[in-house]
Amino acid sequence: MFVNKIGRIHLEYGKNCQDYGMAAEKIRMVCDGCSEGAHTEVGVKVFVHLTRQGFGVEEAFEKLMELLGQSTEAVRDFLCFTMIRVEEEKDAYQVYFWGDGYVILEDTEGTVTFRELKGGVYPEYYAYNYVAPDRLKYYKDGVKIKELTFGKDRYRRVGAATDGLRYLIQGEQKLLDEFTAALRLDQEVKVKRLINRYRTLFKDDLTIAW
Repeated sequence: MFVNKIGRIHLEYGKNCQDYGMAAEKIRMVCDGCSEGAHTEVGVKVFVHLTRQGFGVEEAFEKLMELLGQSTEAVRDFLCFTMIRVEEEKDAYQVYFWGDGYVILEDTEGTVTFRELKGGVYPEYYAYNYVAPDRLKYYKDGVKIKELTFGKDRYRRVGAATDGLRYLIQGEQKLLDEFTAALRLDQEVKVKRLINRYRTLFKDDLTIAW
């Protein structure tokens, strides 16, 4: 399941959806571009394309900088985005991330829960590793990729979502129940229609890889 929806505020201000991601056989990934960057949706989509082709994070960023430029302004406008990547292995799901968002968990009993990932007081972007420290106010020592492990003895499925998911989690219980039921049944179209029905609720972009 892959859901990618633009937020209401972006529509009102004429901005593009700055989220993107993918849902492949053994990989789920979502990315969320920084709203202060002029074109972070471009960096996000190229990054996802490169990682889908097998490039690692550092290789992908080097390719991005070759293509989009290496100045501080280019990094700000194109490369400031969060990432959550879930890789399915034999006995566990490995989660790699920087920045904020959510991990979606379905346990062996079929119960769906959500774990919020917080990147810090100020947004953490891996792109800061490619900016001279004297040009940064925060994270002068760089940003590291964090890891979490969820064993298959407890979880049968793990997915990811950008921080726009908070509008579902913080909304009415009826809405959340309808959403989790659709997830359990892999009803992608139903999830999309649900978001469309409550369009005014979702101020921010939302991407789900499940």
